[in-house]
Amino acid sequence: MSKKTKNNLKKLRAVLILIVFIAIVIAGISIWNQEKRKNALPEISLVGEKNITLKMNEDYIEEGATAIRNKENITSNIVVEGNVDTTKPGEYELKYKAYNEKNTQYSEVIRTVLVKDEIAPTITLNGKKSVTAYLDETYKDAGCKAEDNYDGDISDKVTITGEVDTKKEGEYIITYTVEDSSQNKAEATRKVTVKKKQETTTVSASALKNGLPVLMYHCFYDESAGEKAPNNNFMEISDFEDQMKYLSDNNFYFPSWKEVEDYIDGKITLPNKSVVVTIDDGADSFVKYAIPIIEKYNVKATSFLITSWTASWIPEKCTSSHLEFQSHSHDMHRAGANGKGRFVNISYEEAVKDVLESRKFIGDNCTIFCYPFGHYNDNAIKVLKDTGFKLAFTTKGGRVYKGANKYTLPRVRMSNGVSLSSFKSMVQ
Repeated sequence: MSKKTKNNLKKLRAVLILIVFIAIVIAGISIWNQEKRKNALPEISLVGEKNITLKMNEDYIEEGATAIRNKENITSNIVVEGNVDTTKPGEYELKYKAYNEKNTQYSEVIRTVLVKDEIAPTITLNGKKSVTAYLDETYKDAGCKAEDNYDGDISDKVTITGEVDTKKEGEYIITYTVEDSSQNKAEATRKVTVKKKQETTTVSASALKNGLPVLMYHCFYDESAGEKAPNNNFMEISDFEDQMKYLSDNNFYFPSWKEVEDYIDGKITLPNKSVVVTIDDGADSFVKYAIPIIEKYNVKATSFLITSWTASWIPEKCTSSHLEFQSHSHDMHRAGANGKGRFVNISYEEAVKDVLESRKFIGDNCTIFCYPFGHYNDNAIKVLKDTGFKLAFTTKGGRVYKGANKYTLPRVRMSNGVSLSSFKSMVQ
């Protein structure tokens, strides 16, 4: 081979090597560009505001985000993490993510949505906004109920301020305040007027001749709601309202049990228009229908409770300042032998245990008793005397007079269908 030919072969080999090298470089650059493209992070942008504030239950409108990757619109590939619940106050975070082509890395933007509860709680007073208390008597506040649109019943969070001094006449303001979990506040007030109770005078025979009517009610029903009376112990609630309105409009006096006792003992007399309202058993219809009317007309009433039936709701539902609780036994309102109630069929010890159990639920001021079914005997009377009860009522008809037996007192039965004119004659 000639020298020239050898030189030409060397040159050709060098050219080929160069071409291969350039091809390898070009391939490498291409691979690098492809990897760069696959690893490139998208550009992502929010549509709308980054920080949004909404009221509770207001509609949240999702405006989303946009994403561009390698000049390509990949908005439809955006992944959204998080959610907004406008029924619950709080701060919600929404994350919008757009991934690279390899799906190994992402770009992210965040939107914050603040849901605010701006609705204040409501406070409902138990009883009236303006009530009367009397000098030297204990004032028991009826309290209130507080409810919030989100937190529900928050009565246990109510703060009560203000005091009533029954040693001094005047007007006192009780303030109820409450704050929900979103710091919304509510306030309500009650005015309590402390004044001297109507005085009674020395007893005289002429003043006592008509006696004191102690009215006996049991259950109630609402005819306008399609309800009917199962028996004569049920009074239509509009009739009851007419009766209580009559007592209120005509300024009837509602003596305390201490005054009734002193009246029987001949220590005092009572105003001509005096009446005692009692309601036996503590039935649901009494709570639902009668209590609001008692409060509406500022009537003082006593509920004789069967505490085994009613113990669970006495503190919860019956906090009216117009209402007093006394005993109808704990669990003796059941049949015994010979068609008589349990009180006249059980031992002295069993009966003592029962009446003390009723006092446990009602309180130490429980000193007035109403015989279950009106049945009593010497043993029943002894039980009541020995356990500190001062007055006891039967179901016998009649009025209470001076010198009456304090453990066999009568009442005026109020039955279904009593007209207002008949009622007037019963209390006059």
